[in-house]
Amino acid sequence: MKANSYSDKIDAFQTTVDNLEPDVAKYPGIADIFDEMKTLLANLRPAHGAVEAQRGNLRVAVQARREFAVRGVQIHRRLSALVAAHIGFANPVLATYGINPEDNSRRGRRTLKKKAEDEAAKAAAVTLTETALAA
Repeated sequence: MKANSYSDKIDAFQTTVDNLEPDVAKYPGIADIFDEMKTLLANLRPAHGAVEAQRGNLRVAVQARREFAVRGVQIHRRLSALVAAHIGFANPVLATYGINPEDNSRRGRRTLKKKAEDEAAKAAAVTLTETALAA
């Protein structure tokens, strides 16, 4: 089985050390490398634990940052609306405060009357179709 994570690698190293330890004397020349592996394993476990702890701290920090950002957007919108209400929503001075002045030329027109006419025409067409099919 191939080790894909550091935890898997550490477990594989530990298994090798545990299983090989009683037989180290049988294989000449491996004692130094075996001791190096045990030392490395002793250093690797705490290093991996520190990384995992920092990963947990990162999640907490990211969540706090996200909450602060959302709250910041809410407060910024309220503050912008209040300042714009005092000096005018299209006042260019708003730009000096980092607030976008309202540009009504890019705003969509309300087409309630046209929409009502279209719906009435569709209803009339459905009625005509139904009467034609009934005849």
